[in-house]
Amino acid sequence: MLTCQPDPAPLPLGRSGKSLDIIGFATRYGLLALVLGAFVFCLLAPVVLMLSRPNYDVQAALKIDPVVPSLITKSEDPSIINYFHDYARTQAQRMKEFQVLAGTIGRLSPEERAAVLPEGLAVEKAVAILEAMIRITPVHRTHLIELTVSGPKPEGLAPLLNHLMAVFLEKIRREAEMKDHERITYLEEKRQMLAEAIDGMETQLQTLAETIHTASFSEDFNVLQQRSQQLQKLAVEAFGDRVVAEKAYRQSQLKAERSKALSLDPMVDEVVMKDQSIDFTSSWTYQQLQQLRGSIDGITPQNPDRIRVEQRMQAMRDYEKQLRREVRDTAEKILHGKREYELEQELIEARKRLKAAQAAEADILAALADSQQQAGRISKGLIEGEALRQQLDHSRELLFRIDTRIHELMAESKAPLRISIESPARQPIAPVGSNTKKLLILCLAAAFGSVGGGLLAYDFLDNRIRSPRHIQQALGHPPTWPLSKAPEEIPFHRLLAMAPDTQPAKAIRSLAIRLNRERERSGARVFLFTGVDPGTGCSGITLNCARALSELVPKVLVVEGNWNHPQLSRIAGQSRPVDALTSLLVEMAPYKGGIVHDPEYGVDLLPIHNDCFDKAARNQLHTFIRQARDHYDAICIDAAPILRCDLTEYLAVQADVVALISQGDSTLFRDLRRAAEILVRLDVPAIAPVLNWGATKQHARIGRLLANLPGIGKRLSMRRQIVTDRKKNHA
Repeated sequence: MLTCQPDPAPLPLGRSGKSLDIIGFATRYGLLALVLGAFVFCLLAPVVLMLSRPNYDVQAALKIDPVVPSLITKSEDPSIINYFHDYARTQAQRMKEFQVLAGTIGRLSPEERAAVLPEGLAVEKAVAILEAMIRITPVHRTHLIELTVSGPKPEGLAPLLNHLMAVFLEKIRREAEMKDHERITYLEEKRQMLAEAIDGMETQLQTLAETIHTASFSEDFNVLQQRSQQLQKLAVEAFGDRVVAEKAYRQSQLKAERSKALSLDPMVDEVVMKDQSIDFTSSWTYQQLQQLRGSIDGITPQNPDRIRVEQRMQAMRDYEKQLRREVRDTAEKILHGKREYELEQELIEARKRLKAAQAAEADILAALADSQQQAGRISKGLIEGEALRQQLDHSRELLFRIDTRIHELMAESKAPLRISIESPARQPIAPVGSNTKKLLILCLAAAFGSVGGGLLAYDFLDNRIRSPRHIQQALGHPPTWPLSKAPEEIPFHRLLAMAPDTQPAKAIRSLAIRLNRERERSGARVFLFTGVDPGTGCSGITLNCARALSELVPKVLVVEGNWNHPQLSRIAGQSRPVDALTSLLVEMAPYKGGIVHDPEYGVDLLPIHNDCFDKAARNQLHTFIRQARDHYDAICIDAAPILRCDLTEYLAVQADVVALISQGDSTLFRDLRRAAEILVRLDVPAIAPVLNWGATKQHARIGRLLANLPGIGKRLSMRRQIVTDRKKNHA
């Protein structure tokens, strides 16, 4: 059941045109195509026998070596075993290239070319002819490629294949020689660049060696670095000597300060005691004093002699004291001066040693700094020289390898080819057959191809519905169970009563069950049955479906809504002198006034007998349907085709479900889509597509068959519409 929903595209899941059904085409036209194709073949067979000619074949063979020994290097894999068949097919295809075939034509002599090709033929056309004549195929389970050429004359065939193989082998040889041409050119350019770079690096090394005075770029040969190491040792020793001298000088200063604080009296006393003059004077004075004291013994103190002797004795004692004092002063002065001199001499010596140590350290440090600076410059030069030397060695090694590679490539380009001639072509002696078989095959293909193509074009242009698949393509949903044709002896409207077990009866019951399911799920009661075009069996399907619904629900009403061509009452066998539905609607009679119960079908019928359905009756139609909806479980309305009657659209608005009936092999694909689009735009709640194969088929017209072509179909439809309008105006 197709449920209608608002959408910018009326049928978003459908397609605008139907696709080609190959299986259906084979089923419909297979036998006809065989008969017509056989007839055309019988007409063309005598012509084939008249055009048959003898055929000469010439064979030649090329051998492919799967493994080619390498002469010098193994940079490329010489084996093609893993992809031998691909390689063989590739070479077989390459032998038919334009350059190879054009070169072959150029090598043919005028006689050979005239025997193989027409005279005065352009090279492009001659190459196309040779490409069709020559067959090149790898021989299965061998290392051979077989070349075969066929022609009506034996002359020129063998030279053609021999020249072809020769031209191809020359091409392979040129490719082998030119394969590494760009590589060799690049390597030669690289070699020239390396040679120039090596000359520049050698010049730089010579200049650098003159600057740093060494050609061995290693720190072991850096003399200034060794000198810096020795100066570093001397600087350490000078630092130690300076520290010792500073300490000795400070000790001398401290010694002088402390020595000056010491007293020299003991030493002075020692000097005085050891002075001989004092000892002699003291001894002499003592003797004289003893003598003089002995001479004044007994003399009175006032005696002038005694006084003079005592004065002399006192003078001698004073002299002794003065001498002792003088000696003491002299000794003290001498000792102080000596101490001062010795201390000052010691300070001078310590200061001298300190100054010497400082000067030596400063000189060593200056020499060390200068040596380190020079050593750094030399080390930098050594690093640059080492880098240049390594780069030079690398460049020389690369130059040697490039030279070696160039020689190897040039030698490899002269290596034997992988492909060689195994057996040359020889001129044929007798024909091997004729072209009759090929011509018969072409004749057979032309006969059946033309017939099949014509029938296929006819089927493609035919716009009629031929299978349920076409309905699914048009609407986006499959139809209900298709109704097949009823038995010949049984009227279609009495199908359920007389043949309830047939396929169409089961299909009608299936449709009734689906309609009843809609009634149970969504409360649908009004079911409108309309066809896409006339002759779809809408009235019979409506009556049978109503009878099937009567088995599911107690009250079913069948309303005849096809006012243009009323068929329902005639089929049901009802005859009334007046139009019950029209009278009921116009006179506003109770809805039961014109209803007739049909005991055979078990349903109520509301027939119509004329085509008089005025505006007043149409205005009361929705009121009648609303009243009948309250008294009946299902209301089935038999309506006119929706594309032919606008009243059907009015009834569709009142319906809950619309059964859109299409006739197989008669209804057009585009008409089905137009009818469905009308219903979708009317916001019909649900659409049930039905495919009927039992109705009388309409005869196909050229306009209907060409409906798939937009231009032709549109023009024919416009012309048909104009004729119809003229007939209506005339009437």
